[in-house]
Amino acid sequence: MLQKDPATGVFTAKAHLPPGQYSYVYVVDGNVVTDPGLQTFPDAEYGDVHRIWSFLPDLFRVFYCTGWEEAALAYRRVVNGQPLTKEWQQLTMVNAPSRGNSLGVWKMATIVPTDPAEVLEFTLNNGAPPADVARFKEDRPGSAPVYACPFPGSFKLAKGMLRPFPRGAEARIMLVSDIDGTMIGDMSSPDVFTSSERFADYWENSASLTGSLLVYNTGRSLGQFVDLMKKCDGKVAIPDVVITAVGTKVWHLDETNGRTAASGLKWIEDTNWTLSLDAGWNLDVVRRLARQVMGAYNDDSLLCILDDGSEHRHRMALTADVKVLDAVVERLKDGFRRERLEVRIITSGNGSHRYIDCVPQSAGKEKALQYVRQQFGVPEHLCVAAGDSGNDILMLEGDHPAIVVGNAQPELVTWLVRQEQNGKVIYADASYADGILEGLARHSLY
Repeated sequence: MLQKDPATGVFTAKAHLPPGQYSYVYVVDGNVVTDPGLQTFPDAEYGDVHRIWSFLPDLFRVFYCTGWEEAALAYRRVVNGQPLTKEWQQLTMVNAPSRGNSLGVWKMATIVPTDPAEVLEFTLNNGAPPADVARFKEDRPGSAPVYACPFPGSFKLAKGMLRPFPRGAEARIMLVSDIDGTMIGDMSSPDVFTSSERFADYWENSASLTGSLLVYNTGRSLGQFVDLMKKCDGKVAIPDVVITAVGTKVWHLDETNGRTAASGLKWIEDTNWTLSLDAGWNLDVVRRLARQVMGAYNDDSLLCILDDGSEHRHRMALTADVKVLDAVVERLKDGFRRERLEVRIITSGNGSHRYIDCVPQSAGKEKALQYVRQQFGVPEHLCVAAGDSGNDILMLEGDHPAIVVGNAQPELVTWLVRQEQNGKVIYADASYADGILEGLARHSLY
């Protein structure tokens, strides 16, 4: 409740909120109103709303990229040019949740200020005793005796340069991206990894430092995904979670030896998600109905089964010629209705043939996205989906920000043209992973 100041007539309130972006409106005498002097944004539930960010408390946060196995921050507090203590204190830095880069890994340290006007002066070392001349290594700026954070905030130090890093004081986000045609370009092109390498560099040196989560949401099987990661040879960012087979499997990165050492080739199945899909699903009946439809054409060039559920028990995958696609989908729908099965039919692809995936109604890219989002406790407005094709529509139309990359297939662009232009879905000019970066920036989540 806002309290009125009798002297000024101004209504104010204070609230301690977890870091993140918040929407708000005013309720005056029972009526919902907005401030005409402030920018508004569309909201599905409340209409026009104002938005405001809540940040972590004012702390000194220092992120440091180094090749040392250990790093320590030697620091002192200074107020009005005077040190608060004679001795320098030392704090061992911890690994940031990032895989690092060619220079080494990211370390981080957090220090609580004792005075609003406090300046933090510091140097860095490898944790060895200063008296051990042979082992002791130190990092100081070339143009000054010490580094200095002029006020509490988030700062990043790499290559001898201290720079502001406001993202370090913001809440983590979760990016859920399709792989083929979105995160990765045309595999036949010599420039296939150009944009994905730029994205990986951004992710590991910015977003992941704050614990942001990267999720790949793909129609591929886990085996196909792992084979792709081998071909990518480190040119594509390693995700924290992979959703495979159009939302019927969820896998978590095996971090037995820590995220920095994880290869991206070993994954742990989320069996709770798999078991949740059994309700309302009967693979034997789905197989029988699919084979009946196959029999009506008896021509593999028109319709054939790619996976009869042997690889994924919650998915039946087919491919159909566009000439018979609509008829095949209708036959499948009729069959599922007769058997009272709740089956979601997803079509995707381009060219002369389309993929048809039959999955439980409780599965699909958006359903799996929501499961993972809730698992990690990420607010809806900080979860972003990115895609390029028709089978991404379900997750792009979810109640969260979304990005359509500039190279999107015509089917997805046609869908996008029909959507309300309220800023929820960004259509990027840039293609592939560059389009994802553009979309994050336009959503103010870069």
